[in-house]
Amino acid sequence: MPYLPLSYRVVGEDDYMLEIEVAASGDFEINSGDYTSHEPRRGTLSSNQRADLSHLLGQLGDAREHPAPAGASGFVAALTLGEGDQAKVYRCWEGALSEDPSLEAVVRALEVL
Repeated sequence: MPYLPLSYRVVGEDDYMLEIEVAASGDFEINSGDYTSHEPRRGTLSSNQRADLSHLLGQLGDAREHPAPAGASGFVAALTLGEGDQAKVYRCWEGALSEDPSLEAVVRALEVL
């Protein structure tokens, strides 16, 4: 899958965070928390999940940013595809996800792992 590894991170308010890492092998780890901590969840993408995610990632196009409007706080997300100099980074205030349906579809697919 040419879009792996990938990383999706959200930093929110009240110590909320979500981090999803998917390795090139398809193994994933999800860390999340707020004022309490949660044990990381781990697994491996099924062949259907790999195919679906690959299709959705292929729809993204060029890396771009959707910044938060003035006065908005928290819930800033970053999706990083690949690594090193070849990495593509999509930054987005979560309130703007609906403005980018292809990015929103990737995020929703990752959130249900």
